[in-house]
Amino acid sequence: MDTVAERYAESLFALASEEDAISSYLDDMKLVDEVLESDPKIVQFFSHVLISDEDKCKLLDDSFSSSINKYVLNFLKLLVKKRRIRYIRDIVKSFIGLCNKKLGIEEGLVYTPYALSDEQLKDVEKAMSEKENKTIVLRQIIDESLIGGIKVQINTRVYDDSIKNKVEKLRSKLLESR
Repeated sequence: MDTVAERYAESLFALASEEDAISSYLDDMKLVDEVLESDPKIVQFFSHVLISDEDKCKLLDDSFSSSINKYVLNFLKLLVKKRRIRYIRDIVKSFIGLCNKKLGIEEGLVYTPYALSDEQLKDVEKAMSEKENKTIVLRQIIDESLIGGIKVQINTRVYDDSIKNKVEKLRSKLLESR
């Protein structure tokens, strides 16, 4: 990870800790990340040197003033003014990592052949949290090659209960018994 991104993330984390609002800042930064992830041209816009910082900050105000903490908004404006906004994705990633570590949360991925409802996703998170003995938050990825079932990846650990995996195991056993 880039040291510039880490320094800014640590600074925001220190502010969040000082304000005793880590969860709130985490939610705000996740919202910012969702917006940035929706269109890569957004970061290009905020990084463009021919657009004035005032216009960029006004757009940030118009977009986020009613939905995120004023300190998080000021942090984004600082990134614009210091010409560090191009690091925002890495800053968000590093900040989320710091918050998750402090809050005892571990993030993972759940692969499914179809979209899970919010309730189903919460059930999988609950089951994995019990198995891992910590709070697990999962992000869903659609993988139609799984045919059915799910596969969960948390760091380097993979729990594969997909039909594709079961067919592969059966195939291997059948080939061994020849």
